[in-house]
Amino acid sequence: MKITVVGTGYVGLSNAMLLAQHNEVEDIEDFLSHKNLNFSATLDASTAYKDADFIIVATPTDYDTKTNYFNTSTVEAVIEQVLLVNQQATIIIKSTVPVGYTASIRERYATDRIIFSPEFLREGKALHDNLYPSRIIVGAQSE
Repeated sequence: MKITVVGTGYVGLSNAMLLAQHNEVEDIEDFLSHKNLNFSATLDASTAYKDADFIIVATPTDYDTKTNYFNTSTVEAVIEQVLLVNQQATIIIKSTVPVGYTASIRERYATDRIIFSPEFLREGKALHDNLYPSRIIVGAQSE
């Protein structure tokens, strides 16, 4: 199974490290120095997306308190690039987005392969928080 993580901030990088080695997760520095990881980086979107089964989007969605608005343009840019290259991948949004965003984006791009997975990570402790989550949220829409 191939998983692509888009974004190298504390959310993206910690998720990448978590998934890079069968759940034996410690601090990122230790992982990069001492672990045998199946991990690579690229700036070529086509290479990153074409064979991926899952694509985790962890790009910035800066919140503007004056306009009460999340800038989701980076998330949408990734979704558009992915859909051009790989129509089969499941896209997992880890970025902070407004309520109702996932439903609207699934409708806009006519796909049910976009899901939202909230993150509860502290800067500097994200890998630890991924390994030992304080809560896990699972949801589904069904009849």
